[in-house]
Amino acid sequence: MKNKMFIMLGIVAISLLAGIVQSQAKELIFNLGYGKVQVIDVATDELLPDIEIKGWGREMDFSADKKFLYVTASRHMIHKIDLQQMKVVNTIDMHYGGWQRLVFGMALAEDGKTAYIHFFSRKTDKGEAVVGPPTVAQIDLESGKILRSIEVPMGVASLQYIKNTKSIYAVGLDIYKIDTASQDMKITDTYAMFDRKINILPLFTYGDTGGATLLPFWIGETAGLLSINTNTGQISESMLKNPMMVYGAIYSPDMKKAYANMDELYVIDLATKTITNTIVVPSGTTFSISTSADGKKIYTQGGATISIFDAGTLKVVKELKMSTDGMLLRRITL
Repeated sequence: MKNKMFIMLGIVAISLLAGIVQSQAKELIFNLGYGKVQVIDVATDELLPDIEIKGWGREMDFSADKKFLYVTASRHMIHKIDLQQMKVVNTIDMHYGGWQRLVFGMALAEDGKTAYIHFFSRKTDKGEAVVGPPTVAQIDLESGKILRSIEVPMGVASLQYIKNTKSIYAVGLDIYKIDTASQDMKITDTYAMFDRKINILPLFTYGDTGGATLLPFWIGETAGLLSINTNTGQISESMLKNPMMVYGAIYSPDMKKAYANMDELYVIDLATKTITNTIVVPSGTTFSISTSADGKKIYTQGGATISIFDAGTLKVVKELKMSTDGMLLRRITL
């Protein structure tokens, strides 16, 4: 009897502990703006205090342990934000050694100490302009020191780290697989798009949902979705039966639908490959999109307005008027 009592008390204790941990979890959406990163508490859809940064934010990635957020700003600075203190604790500047390096693409390595960035470089030498080749480099996140690098084709605009293969996908006119497991980085495969007349806009990538990133593309007037599995690196294409013109797309949390955005917000059924609902965004053109973890809300960001939609009806349930324009939304649960 005593053993049963201890077991029951243990079950109750574990249940209470799980409830406490769940209640302490905080779901946040970060918005990159000018001179600041703005934070939305998804539970209340209220703004938390701004995180001050230098420059205009453009890309961001979370460390694997969810302790830090790294933000590129003004194309040459990388800010390290402590997610407990909600403030910048370190900044590196890629303008050094006489070179200006302009960052277009960043992906954190799993070690939490390094990141991969794609950049263009330039300097002057005796009054003459010198332009370096487009480069993907692994850098130290504390100092900005380039640890190793590889020249890549022109046109790369975003990077995707593939966990299981320890490789980087550089997304541009084509997708280039860069092996990072060996001592020297090297391009080992190319996923052809340009020669197949696939047009893609990799400036707007919103991170992965359920281990996959979505990129919209077009062949003529026909739209499609390209999916990158961020665990295995598998790439798949789905042609849609309806036309649409969008900046980016993201999976719903259950991976059964996709949402895409620009002047309109689209709902795409991935099983039938059809657009099942669409609405003109009341606030105008949007650049980024995210969802709540439960899939009940959709967030779009355009200029200084973030619109929050009911995912079932596409009705706007709230609009947040921000103090700065923004370019990218990312969600995390801490």
